[in-house]
Amino acid sequence: MKDPEPDRSNDGRSRPLIAGLDESLSELRVIRDQTRKSALSISSVIVAATVLLSLGALIVNGDYLAFVLVPGLILAVTVYTGMMRGVKLKYKRLVIPALLKEIDPGLAYNPDGYIPKEEFRRSKMFSQSIDSYHGEDLVCGSYKGIPVRFSELKVQEKHSDGKNTSYHTFFDGVFMIADFNKDFKYSHWVLPDSAEAAFGQVVGNFLQKLHLPGRGHMTRMEDPAFEKKFVVYTEDDVEARYILTPKLMHTMLKLSERFRKGASRIGFAFMNSNVYVAIPIEGGRDLFEMPSHGDMGGETARRTQEELKDILSVFDVMELDLRLWSKEHPYSSRR
Repeated sequence: MKDPEPDRSNDGRSRPLIAGLDESLSELRVIRDQTRKSALSISSVIVAATVLLSLGALIVNGDYLAFVLVPGLILAVTVYTGMMRGVKLKYKRLVIPALLKEIDPGLAYNPDGYIPKEEFRRSKMFSQSIDSYHGEDLVCGSYKGIPVRFSELKVQEKHSDGKNTSYHTFFDGVFMIADFNKDFKYSHWVLPDSAEAAFGQVVGNFLQKLHLPGRGHMTRMEDPAFEKKFVVYTEDDVEARYILTPKLMHTMLKLSERFRKGASRIGFAFMNSNVYVAIPIEGGRDLFEMPSHGDMGGETARRTQEELKDILSVFDVMELDLRLWSKEHPYSSRR
Protein backbone atom coordinates (compact mmCIF):
# COMPACT_ATOMS: atom_id res chain seq x y z
CA MET A 1 0.00 0.00 0.00
CA LYS A 2 1.30 3.44 -0.88
CA ASP A 3 2.06 6.03 1.74
CA PRO A 4 -0.44 8.88 1.49
CA GLU A 5 0.45 12.43 0.60
CA PRO A 6 0.22 14.72 3.65
CA ASP A 7 -3.03 16.64 3.93
CA ARG A 8 -1.96 20.28 4.10
CA SER A 9 -3.76 23.47 4.98
CA ASN A 10 -3.58 26.66 2.93
CA ASP A 11 -0.34 27.79 4.55
CA GLY A 12 1.44 24.63 3.37
CA ARG A 13 1.86 23.07 6.82
CA SER A 14 0.54 19.64 7.78
CA ARG A 15 -2.98 19.83 9.22
CA PRO A 16 -3.51 18.04 12.56
CA LEU A 17 -5.42 14.83 11.95
CA ILE A 18 -7.50 14.72 15.12
CA ALA A 19 -7.61 17.38 17.82
CA GLY A 20 -5.34 16.42 20.73
CA LEU A 21 -3.88 13.35 19.03
CA ASP A 22 -0.53 14.99 18.18
CA GLU A 23 0.09 15.78 21.86
CA SER A 24 -0.83 12.25 22.95
CA LEU A 25 1.47 10.76 20.31
CA SER A 26 4.34 12.97 21.47
CA GLU A 27 3.87 11.68 25.02
CA LEU A 28 3.74 8.11 23.72
CA ARG A 29 6.96 8.66 21.78
CA VAL A 30 8.73 9.53 25.04
CA ILE A 31 7.32 6.39 26.68
CA ARG A 32 8.40 4.30 23.66
CA ASP A 33 11.97 5.63 23.73
CA GLN A 34 12.28 5.19 27.49
CA THR A 35 10.86 1.67 27.32
CA ARG A 36 13.20 0.71 24.48
CA LYS A 37 16.19 1.99 26.46
CA SER A 38 15.15 0.00 29.54
CA ALA A 39 14.42 -3.10 27.47
CA LEU A 40 17.82 -2.90 25.78
CA SER A 41 19.57 -2.49 29.13
CA ILE A 42 17.82 -5.49 30.69
CA SER A 43 18.34 -7.62 27.58
CA SER A 44 22.02 -6.64 27.47
CA VAL A 45 22.49 -7.78 31.07
CA ILE A 46 20.83 -11.11 30.22
CA VAL A 47 23.02 -11.55 27.14
CA ALA A 48 26.18 -10.70 29.10
CA ALA A 49 25.27 -13.18 31.83
CA THR A 50 24.50 -15.78 29.18
CA VAL A 51 27.88 -15.30 27.53
CA LEU A 52 29.71 -15.68 30.85
CA LEU A 53 27.76 -18.80 31.75
CA SER A 54 28.35 -20.18 28.27
CA LEU A 55 32.10 -19.69 28.62
CA GLY A 56 31.96 -21.51 31.94
CA ALA A 57 29.96 -24.35 30.40
CA LEU A 58 32.41 -24.54 27.50
CA ILE A 59 35.32 -24.89 29.91
CA VAL A 60 33.58 -27.53 32.04
CA ASN A 61 31.90 -29.50 29.28
CA GLY A 62 31.19 -28.26 25.77
CA ASP A 63 28.06 -30.40 25.65
CA TYR A 64 26.41 -28.02 28.11
CA LEU A 65 26.92 -24.97 25.92
CA ALA A 66 23.62 -25.22 24.00
CA PHE A 67 21.67 -25.68 27.26
CA VAL A 68 22.94 -22.32 28.50
CA LEU A 69 23.38 -20.19 25.38
CA VAL A 70 20.09 -20.83 23.57
CA PRO A 71 17.71 -20.32 26.56
CA GLY A 72 19.61 -17.18 27.57
CA LEU A 73 19.32 -15.59 24.13
CA ILE A 74 15.65 -16.57 23.90
CA LEU A 75 15.04 -14.97 27.31
CA ALA A 76 16.74 -11.73 26.21
CA VAL A 77 14.62 -11.50 23.05
CA THR A 78 11.45 -12.39 24.97
CA VAL A 79 12.05 -9.67 27.57
CA TYR A 80 12.71 -7.03 24.91
CA THR A 81 9.72 -7.88 22.72
CA GLY A 82 7.44 -8.22 25.75
CA MET A 83 8.31 -4.77 27.06
CA MET A 84 7.91 -3.17 23.63
CA ARG A 85 4.63 -4.98 22.98
CA GLY A 86 3.04 -3.06 25.84
CA VAL A 87 3.91 0.25 24.17
CA LYS A 88 2.71 -0.98 20.77
CA LEU A 89 -0.65 -1.89 22.29
CA LYS A 90 -0.89 1.58 23.83
CA TYR A 91 -0.36 3.07 20.37
CA LYS A 92 -3.04 0.91 18.82
CA ARG A 93 -5.57 1.54 21.60
CA LEU A 94 -4.91 5.27 21.46
CA VAL A 95 -4.78 5.83 17.72
CA ILE A 96 -6.88 3.30 15.83
CA PRO A 97 -10.24 3.77 17.63
CA ALA A 98 -9.93 7.53 17.11
CA LEU A 99 -9.13 7.07 13.42
CA LEU A 100 -11.98 4.62 12.91
CA LYS A 101 -14.40 7.00 14.61
CA GLU A 102 -13.41 9.67 12.09
CA ILE A 103 -13.90 7.23 9.18
CA ASP A 104 -17.22 5.79 10.46
CA PRO A 105 -18.48 5.94 14.08
CA GLY A 106 -20.04 2.50 13.63
CA LEU A 107 -16.63 0.75 13.57
CA ALA A 108 -14.93 -0.74 16.64
CA TYR A 109 -11.43 -2.14 17.17
CA ASN A 110 -9.83 -4.92 19.21
CA PRO A 111 -6.01 -5.21 18.85
CA ASP A 112 -5.99 -8.82 20.11
CA GLY A 113 -9.10 -9.99 18.26
CA TYR A 114 -9.29 -11.72 14.89
CA ILE A 115 -11.63 -13.62 12.58
CA PRO A 116 -12.25 -17.07 14.17
CA LYS A 117 -10.64 -20.09 12.55
CA GLU A 118 -14.06 -21.70 12.07
CA GLU A 119 -15.19 -18.83 9.84
CA PHE A 120 -11.95 -18.87 7.85
CA ARG A 121 -12.34 -22.61 7.33
CA ARG A 122 -16.06 -22.28 6.52
CA SER A 123 -15.27 -20.01 3.58
CA LYS A 124 -13.56 -22.95 1.77
CA MET A 125 -11.29 -20.50 0.00
CA PHE A 126 -8.19 -22.56 0.80
CA SER A 127 -7.75 -26.31 0.51
CA GLN A 128 -4.73 -26.63 2.82
CA SER A 129 -5.03 -28.00 6.32
CA ILE A 130 -4.88 -25.38 9.06
CA ASP A 131 -2.10 -26.34 11.48
CA SER A 132 -1.14 -22.89 12.73
CA TYR A 133 -3.58 -19.97 12.95
CA HIS A 134 -2.77 -16.52 14.32
CA GLY A 135 -4.40 -13.13 13.98
CA GLU A 136 -4.72 -9.62 15.35
CA ASP A 137 -6.25 -6.18 14.70
CA LEU A 138 -9.96 -7.02 14.48
CA VAL A 139 -12.14 -4.22 13.08
CA CYS A 140 -15.88 -4.84 13.22
CA GLY A 141 -19.19 -3.05 13.29
CA SER A 142 -21.10 -1.05 10.71
CA TYR A 143 -19.44 0.66 7.75
CA LYS A 144 -21.82 2.92 5.81
CA GLY A 145 -24.67 0.86 7.24
CA ILE A 146 -23.16 -2.51 6.21
CA PRO A 147 -22.09 -5.08 8.88
CA VAL A 148 -18.36 -5.75 8.32
CA ARG A 149 -15.47 -7.54 10.00
CA PHE A 150 -11.83 -7.91 9.09
CA SER A 151 -8.52 -8.73 10.72
CA GLU A 152 -4.97 -9.70 9.92
CA LEU A 153 -4.38 -13.46 9.74
CA LYS A 154 -1.38 -15.71 9.29
CA VAL A 155 -2.37 -19.29 8.44
CA GLN A 156 0.08 -22.17 7.98
CA GLU A 157 0.10 -25.83 7.02
CA LYS A 158 2.52 -28.27 8.65
CA HIS A 159 4.84 -30.31 6.45
CA SER A 160 6.78 -33.28 7.81
CA ASP A 161 9.00 -35.89 6.19
CA GLY A 162 9.25 -38.00 9.35
CA LYS A 163 12.45 -36.32 10.49
CA ASN A 164 11.97 -32.61 9.95
CA THR A 165 8.85 -30.49 10.42
CA SER A 166 8.26 -27.11 8.81
CA TYR A 167 5.33 -24.76 8.40
CA HIS A 168 4.25 -23.34 5.05
CA THR A 169 2.36 -20.03 5.13
CA PHE A 170 -0.47 -20.22 2.61
CA PHE A 171 -2.27 -17.06 3.71
CA ASP A 172 -0.77 -13.94 5.28
CA GLY A 173 -2.91 -10.86 4.96
CA VAL A 174 -6.32 -9.36 5.69
CA PHE A 175 -9.42 -11.55 5.80
CA MET A 176 -12.73 -9.70 5.45
CA ILE A 177 -16.39 -10.62 5.91
CA ALA A 178 -19.29 -8.32 5.03
CA ASP A 179 -23.00 -8.44 4.42
CA PHE A 180 -23.29 -8.56 0.63
CA ASN A 181 -26.59 -6.65 0.97
CA LYS A 182 -28.04 -8.88 -1.74
CA ASP A 183 -29.79 -12.03 -0.56
CA PHE A 184 -28.90 -15.34 -2.21
CA LYS A 185 -29.14 -19.02 -1.30
CA TYR A 186 -26.22 -20.78 -2.97
CA SER A 187 -22.46 -20.49 -2.46
CA HIS A 188 -19.97 -19.19 -5.03
CA TRP A 189 -16.18 -18.80 -5.10
CA VAL A 190 -14.00 -16.49 -7.20
CA LEU A 191 -10.40 -17.58 -6.69
CA PRO A 192 -7.07 -16.61 -8.28
CA ASP A 193 -6.50 -18.70 -11.41
CA SER A 194 -2.93 -19.72 -10.63
CA ALA A 195 -3.25 -23.03 -12.49
CA GLU A 196 -4.02 -21.49 -15.89
CA ALA A 197 -1.39 -18.80 -15.40
CA ALA A 198 1.26 -21.40 -14.65
CA PHE A 199 0.33 -24.25 -17.02
CA GLY A 200 -1.82 -22.72 -19.76
CA GLN A 201 -5.51 -23.06 -20.49
CA VAL A 202 -5.73 -26.80 -21.30
CA VAL A 203 -3.76 -28.11 -18.33
CA GLY A 204 -5.04 -25.29 -16.16
CA ASN A 205 -8.66 -26.22 -16.84
CA PHE A 206 -7.91 -29.82 -15.87
CA LEU A 207 -6.27 -28.77 -12.59
CA GLN A 208 -9.07 -26.33 -11.80
CA LYS A 209 -11.54 -29.20 -11.76
CA LEU A 210 -9.52 -30.92 -9.02
CA HIS A 211 -10.96 -28.48 -6.50
CA LEU A 212 -11.80 -28.76 -2.82
CA PRO A 213 -14.80 -31.09 -2.25
CA GLY A 214 -17.89 -29.14 -1.30
CA ARG A 215 -17.00 -26.16 -3.47
CA GLY A 216 -19.65 -26.85 -6.11
CA HIS A 217 -18.46 -27.14 -9.69
CA MET A 218 -16.32 -25.00 -11.97
CA THR A 219 -18.08 -22.65 -14.36
CA ARG A 220 -16.70 -20.27 -16.96
CA MET A 221 -17.68 -16.63 -17.32
CA GLU A 222 -18.03 -14.68 -20.57
CA ASP A 223 -15.37 -12.09 -19.71
CA PRO A 224 -11.99 -13.24 -21.20
CA ALA A 225 -9.94 -10.86 -19.03
CA PHE A 226 -11.74 -12.08 -15.91
CA GLU A 227 -11.19 -15.72 -16.89
CA LYS A 228 -7.44 -15.15 -17.18
CA LYS A 229 -7.21 -13.97 -13.57
CA PHE A 230 -9.91 -15.95 -11.76
CA VAL A 231 -11.58 -19.34 -11.68
CA VAL A 232 -15.21 -19.53 -10.55
CA TYR A 233 -16.75 -22.40 -8.61
CA THR A 234 -20.46 -22.38 -7.89
CA GLU A 235 -23.40 -24.39 -6.58
CA ASP A 236 -25.74 -22.73 -9.08
CA ASP A 237 -24.72 -21.27 -12.45
CA VAL A 238 -27.73 -18.99 -12.83
CA GLU A 239 -27.32 -17.35 -9.45
CA ALA A 240 -23.54 -17.05 -9.97
CA ARG A 241 -24.09 -15.04 -13.14
CA TYR A 242 -26.67 -12.90 -11.41
CA ILE A 243 -24.18 -12.06 -8.64
CA LEU A 244 -21.12 -11.70 -10.88
CA THR A 245 -22.32 -8.84 -13.01
CA PRO A 246 -19.97 -7.39 -15.66
CA LYS A 247 -19.44 -4.40 -13.38
CA LEU A 248 -18.54 -6.53 -10.37
CA MET A 249 -16.15 -8.68 -12.42
CA HIS A 250 -14.43 -5.52 -13.66
CA THR A 251 -14.16 -4.34 -10.03
CA MET A 252 -12.62 -7.67 -9.01
CA LEU A 253 -10.03 -7.36 -11.76
CA LYS A 254 -9.02 -3.92 -10.51
CA LEU A 255 -8.81 -5.17 -6.93
CA SER A 256 -6.70 -8.12 -8.10
CA GLU A 257 -4.08 -5.80 -9.57
CA ARG A 258 -4.22 -3.41 -6.64
CA PHE A 259 -3.72 -6.04 -3.93
CA ARG A 260 -1.29 -8.28 -5.76
CA LYS A 261 1.48 -9.93 -3.71
CA GLY A 262 3.79 -11.70 -6.12
CA ALA A 263 1.88 -14.69 -7.43
CA SER A 264 -0.76 -14.34 -4.70
CA ARG A 265 -3.93 -12.41 -5.49
CA ILE A 266 -7.15 -11.43 -3.85
CA GLY A 267 -9.92 -14.07 -3.62
CA PHE A 268 -13.66 -13.96 -2.92
CA ALA A 269 -16.39 -16.24 -1.60
CA PHE A 270 -20.13 -15.57 -1.58
CA MET A 271 -22.19 -17.58 0.90
CA ASN A 272 -25.03 -17.06 3.37
CA SER A 273 -25.63 -13.64 1.80
CA ASN A 274 -22.13 -12.56 2.88
CA VAL A 275 -18.99 -11.86 0.88
CA TYR A 276 -15.63 -13.13 2.13
CA VAL A 277 -12.49 -11.42 0.83
CA ALA A 278 -8.92 -12.68 1.31
CA ILE A 279 -6.26 -10.04 0.61
CA PRO A 280 -2.57 -11.04 0.70
CA ILE A 281 -0.43 -8.24 2.12
CA GLU A 282 2.86 -7.44 0.39
CA GLY A 283 5.81 -8.81 2.32
CA GLY A 284 3.49 -10.24 4.97
CA ARG A 285 4.08 -7.03 6.92
CA ASP A 286 2.01 -6.04 9.94
CA LEU A 287 -0.44 -3.20 9.49
CA PHE A 288 -1.33 -0.37 11.89
CA GLU A 289 2.01 -0.65 13.73
CA MET A 290 3.72 2.01 15.81
CA PRO A 291 6.99 3.21 14.23
CA SER A 292 9.92 1.72 16.13
CA HIS A 293 12.11 4.83 15.82
CA GLY A 294 11.87 8.51 15.02
CA ASP A 295 9.07 11.01 15.32
CA MET A 296 5.54 9.88 16.09
CA GLY A 297 3.39 12.85 15.15
CA GLY A 298 0.18 13.30 13.18
CA GLU A 299 1.68 11.98 9.96
CA THR A 300 2.20 8.60 11.63
CA ALA A 301 -1.48 8.44 12.50
CA ARG A 302 -2.34 9.64 9.01
CA ARG A 303 -0.46 6.73 7.44
CA THR A 304 -2.31 4.32 9.72
CA GLN A 305 -5.61 5.90 8.72
CA GLU A 306 -4.77 5.54 5.04
CA GLU A 307 -4.11 1.83 5.58
CA LEU A 308 -7.54 1.50 7.19
CA LYS A 309 -9.20 3.44 4.36
CA ASP A 310 -7.38 1.36 1.76
CA ILE A 311 -8.83 -1.85 3.21
CA LEU A 312 -12.31 -0.41 3.70
CA SER A 313 -12.28 0.83 0.11
CA VAL A 314 -12.81 -2.79 -0.98
CA PHE A 315 -16.34 -2.49 0.37
CA ASP A 316 -16.74 0.87 -1.38
CA VAL A 317 -15.75 -0.30 -4.86
CA MET A 318 -17.94 -3.40 -4.50
CA GLU A 319 -20.84 -1.03 -3.73
CA LEU A 320 -22.11 -3.15 -0.86
CA ASP A 321 -24.37 -0.33 0.29
CA LEU A 322 -26.51 -0.81 -2.85
CA ARG A 323 -29.20 -3.50 -2.70
CA LEU A 324 -29.62 -4.97 -6.19
CA TRP A 325 -32.37 -7.42 -5.28
CA SER A 326 -34.37 -8.43 -2.23
CA LYS A 327 -35.63 -11.63 -0.65
CA GLU A 328 -38.58 -11.51 -3.02
CA HIS A 329 -36.29 -11.95 -6.03
CA PRO A 330 -36.68 -15.44 -7.54
CA TYR A 331 -32.92 -16.10 -7.51
CA SER A 332 -32.67 -15.30 -3.79
CA SER A 333 -35.43 -17.63 -2.64
CA ARG A 334 -35.28 -20.71 -4.85
CA ARG A 335 -33.70 -24.05 -4.02
